[in-house]
Amino acid sequence: MYNRIISFLYENKILSEAQNGFRKGKSIDTAVHSFIGRIQKALVKRVHTIGIFIDLTKAYDALNHKLLLEKLFYYGIRGSSNLWFRSYLTHRKQFIEICQSD
Repeated sequence: MYNRIISFLYENKILSEAQNGFRKGKSIDTAVHSFIGRIQKALVKRVHTIGIFIDLTKAYDALNHKLLLEKLFYYGIRGSSNLWFRSYLTHRKQFIEICQSD
């Protein structure tokens, strides 16, 4: 499903060039490099600059599944693909079980 969705996003030019996550050839390193380059250019031009950093470590834990499905529909992921995601996201629970041996 990942390959199909990524192909769809690329073919329909839905992802911004600024998007670094989940893209081939891009990573946190490319995001940081781009950010530092922009800061350096702003400093040379004597432009006031600010950075805002947000910790999204638990972002997926708080993701509204209904809103996600609506976004997928909006961007063209409809029909059986959207129903597949709906099925996957409905009433899902995750847990970790730690087995201790004596």
